[in-house]
Amino acid sequence: MRERGSFAIERLRRRGRIFARDLRLGHLRSAAVTLILALATALVVAQNFLPNRLNLRAGDVSSQDVVSQQSVRFESQTKRDEARAAAAAQVPDQFDSSISTQQRQAIDSLATKVADLRQSTSSGPDRSAQLSLLEPQLSDAQRQYLLQADEGTVATIFKSAGDILQQLESNGIKADTLKSAQDSAQTRAAALHLDATGASAVATLVRAHLKTNFLQAETTVKRQQASDAVTPVFVNVAQGQTIIRYGDLVTPFQLEEAQAGGLLAPRTDWARILAVFMLVIILFAVALGYLMQFRPAILRDPRQLGTLGGLMLVLLVVAKLAIPLNPIAQYLVPMAAVPLLVAALMDTGLGIIVALAVGLLTGIIADNVLPLTLVGFLGGAIGSIYVHRLERLGQWVTAGILVAGAQFVTLVSLSLIERHQTLDEILSIGGLALISGLLSALIAGGALTFLGEITQVITPIKLMELMTPNNPLLKRLMMSAPGTYNHSIVAANLAEAAAEAVGANPVLARVGCYFHDIGKIRRPHFFVENQADIGNIHENLSPTTSSDILNAHVTEGVELLKQYHFPTAIREIVQQHQGTTVKRFFYRQALEQGLDVREDDFRYPGPRPRSKEAAIVMIADTVEASARTLKDRSTEGIRDHVHRMIQGFTRDGQLDECDLSFRDLRLVEEAMANMVVSIYHARIEYPAAVAETPIAGAAVDTAGGGHDGTLDAEDRTIPLPRPSTRPRPSTS
Repeated sequence: MRERGSFAIERLRRRGRIFARDLRLGHLRSAAVTLILALATALVVAQNFLPNRLNLRAGDVSSQDVVSQQSVRFESQTKRDEARAAAAAQVPDQFDSSISTQQRQAIDSLATKVADLRQSTSSGPDRSAQLSLLEPQLSDAQRQYLLQADEGTVATIFKSAGDILQQLESNGIKADTLKSAQDSAQTRAAALHLDATGASAVATLVRAHLKTNFLQAETTVKRQQASDAVTPVFVNVAQGQTIIRYGDLVTPFQLEEAQAGGLLAPRTDWARILAVFMLVIILFAVALGYLMQFRPAILRDPRQLGTLGGLMLVLLVVAKLAIPLNPIAQYLVPMAAVPLLVAALMDTGLGIIVALAVGLLTGIIADNVLPLTLVGFLGGAIGSIYVHRLERLGQWVTAGILVAGAQFVTLVSLSLIERHQTLDEILSIGGLALISGLLSALIAGGALTFLGEITQVITPIKLMELMTPNNPLLKRLMMSAPGTYNHSIVAANLAEAAAEAVGANPVLARVGCYFHDIGKIRRPHFFVENQADIGNIHENLSPTTSSDILNAHVTEGVELLKQYHFPTAIREIVQQHQGTTVKRFFYRQALEQGLDVREDDFRYPGPRPRSKEAAIVMIADTVEASARTLKDRSTEGIRDHVHRMIQGFTRDGQLDECDLSFRDLRLVEEAMANMVVSIYHARIEYPAAVAETPIAGAAVDTAGGGHDGTLDAEDRTIPLPRPSTRPRPSTS
């Protein structure tokens, strides 16, 4: 018991250190973003209390002549901004010419290594595997071509690739022109006097080495320097001069002239402005306190904080622009759209807090605090509760009806209580509240996917799209690596059940499992589940080469997901699903061959799982793969096997950086064991069956698929709580 307690304390300390590290990395940016958003919000609302004698804004049609009452000379910021923008626009884009040389040298270096491989005495598959590690973008046919073609052809291929690369890089490449440069490389390679395979190898080499060389920072600096070099622009306004004529569209420069002449903002109500700032600070403090207590990850992510504050600002600006045009427009402002989006993207509780803030601040802008505060809060709160984890776009219709109904009832009830309006007027503004609720849901539903991409938050609808069978990457996996595809589907069932048991996101766990081994499609036959009748390719490779190939399936999987623009949450699961586990089969094979290696040489690069979903995918991956090799498929044999797997992960420290508690691990074990029993359990159990004793050091997967759950005789295991013993099911 003492050992168990000390282990739990040490685990909490490790988590605390990880949290402190993450907080140090993100808190400065997050604090800056929060401060800027709070100030911007306060300024938008407080602008109500800045006097404007003429009540004019840029774009308005002037209803009178505005004449200067005095002669004044002032520095025009509008004119200077125009001149600075023109000066900055004249500075061309800047590109880094050294990248062209570096990438050409990289191709030349690869050519040298290929030449060495061609002279190597290693077997063909081993040389092909080594070339694959040197340049993963090359196809099997292209690798064989480079290893078997005559020296002159190979030299021509690499020289042509280098020449094309230098030409394209010298023209300058930006992130948005990289695709066109790659297409140009394909066209130029096809025009070479090479056969189809040679030309495709040239195109692949160029595409693999093309890099953007646009110097964003230097371009910005030079344009800023050009902008800063613009001298101040002074404007003279004579007394009696007409600044704005009747019927003119008011321009920012005219407003600047009127401001300089003292025609705008004669006095400011500082007390009310201070009150607005204090109120905004309190609202932000409540939201930040909630995030610190319940969702610290959002607090450390400037993108999510920026989106949160940006949504509020946009809505308040809309209210600020619309309400002065017609007071009735205050009931049409889609206040609930912001809390709906916050709840769908981030957190339901945060959405409810935002609903209160939006309603209150909109009420201040409209000078109608109580009704709009309650309408915004109740409508937004009900919508936030409903939209949590929406899985279909059609559900936004229901959300809109709920929000519209809540706003209608709230506004009508308040109006009946105050009795300041007739029944027709009450129903009229109630109808506007209905429209506002439906409009809020329409806006939120339409913007959800777009904002999800900006914040890198994976929405339930996005997850449902990714897990459809016609997903292009999933189709590639099914065609290229059917064994891996089948393993991923079965493991996804285990992961989904376990995620539901511990309150994690089951759909995220399922989708993560679908794609956790997606990197295997680059070299599917190097993995045992796809080898079928061709034999084990690893018998012809050294243990270290095999280990590198297994490492590559993780890194290449992440790269594939980046190419297909998968959300960050899925990429992190793929990157972490092997953690830093040891490929024991190849490690032991290396020891048997007398190689001077360490256990750490055969560990996956990591990192270890940092979320519940990533940890569950790791466990499901190993449990499903290893369960296929079980000889004792009795209920107790399977449960013992799953228990041993999870013990091994805990003993190895693979679960130290995620939020799974001992209770969670027990629930994961129970859920996965039940699933494995239902899938692999023998139809008839023999009463005399005895579970086989695990052989120390035996590998479950001959391709070394990560942690195999075996325990050496001297290993000490963590005494995880076991599920309560249940009576064995009756034999069928």
